[in-house]
Amino acid sequence: MAAFLKVVSGVYFASVWFAFFLTVSTPSPLTSISAPLGPNGSGIIAFAIAIGLSIPAVALFAFGQVVGDVRIMRNHVRMQSDHLQAMRAYYEPERHPRVRPLSCL
Repeated sequence: MAAFLKVVSGVYFASVWFAFFLTVSTPSPLTSISAPLGPNGSGIIAFAIAIGLSIPAVALFAFGQVVGDVRIMRNHVRMQSDHLQAMRAYYEPERHPRVRPLSCL
């Protein structure tokens, strides 16, 4: 799931910036909106919109990273628990009787 979230956020992020570069490369007919910002006003507006639309992609990528890290931490905790159980069985044999594997029966 972590890889899926990262891929989806990457595709969304790339499409937002592709649309930004496509918008900047074409002449803008919206001169009345960008007139107060100067000759490159439409580029500034498009840049601000691209930044705003990129925030969800970054948040989704970060959530995907957290999901992956939590899975790794759970695996480490499980391994440590198994190791601790084996250590207790070795050093405290009277409290933790050894379980014979099924192949010995």
